[in-house]
Amino acid sequence: MASTSETGHAVNYNNFNTLITRCTGYLGRYNPTNTSLKVSNLQTVYTNAGNALQDIIHFKPAWDNAINQRQQLFFDMEKLTTRVINSFDSTEAVTDAQVKDAKAVVRKIRGERKSKKIINPGPDDPNQISASQQSFANQVLHFGTLAGLVVAEPTYNPNEAELKGPALFTFLDSLTAANEAVATAQQPYLDALTARNTVFYQAKTGLVDLALEAKKYVKSVSSITLPEFRQISGLKFSRPRKKK
Repeated sequence: MASTSETGHAVNYNNFNTLITRCTGYLGRYNPTNTSLKVSNLQTVYTNAGNALQDIIHFKPAWDNAINQRQQLFFDMEKLTTRVINSFDSTEAVTDAQVKDAKAVVRKIRGERKSKKIINPGPDDPNQISASQQSFANQVLHFGTLAGLVVAEPTYNPNEAELKGPALFTFLDSLTAANEAVATAQQPYLDALTARNTVFYQAKTGLVDLALEAKKYVKSVSSITLPEFRQISGLKFSRPRKKK
């Protein structure tokens, strides 16, 4: 069984249920004037919190699957990019200036892939998720630029079919489709995160603030004994740490 000293959304949720049970057990002695602290409202918040957690469980797998499929494709893109630039550089009529321009695009592609934080965004951090999506969108743009640049040179006609213009643009389409699939799966997940954060951590009306206020109220009731108060005093409710 999880300790009440643990942190996290699930712990807050489980401890809130225990709090409601204890407050209900005080019978008529738990009778706050603040309607938001009444057991009926606490039960509603608990139900909403459970639904919010279930929505995340429901939407996250589709997002994870789309990310995994895109990740593999973009790793393939990096290998393909290396092959394309080497093939282009070895083309007889290609000038040093053309190669320099192509290599500049390749550096942009590789630069977008440097950050592990961007490649593997925190699943609970909308800001990182957004940064990751933008990074992959940039890589699609850069690969399209590279494909257009090499194909524009009439003498670029490698024997390897996968390095030819039609194959490069087909691969570009697959990159675009993979990125769009992530964006499609992403929005319901982000909405679920927002809903979860609101029901758990909204000031005054969120689960954590209500729990802390309910504990204060119980402590103020003289007819609730110290041993009874200790049934809830050890229940921990915490907010996520803010990102630095």
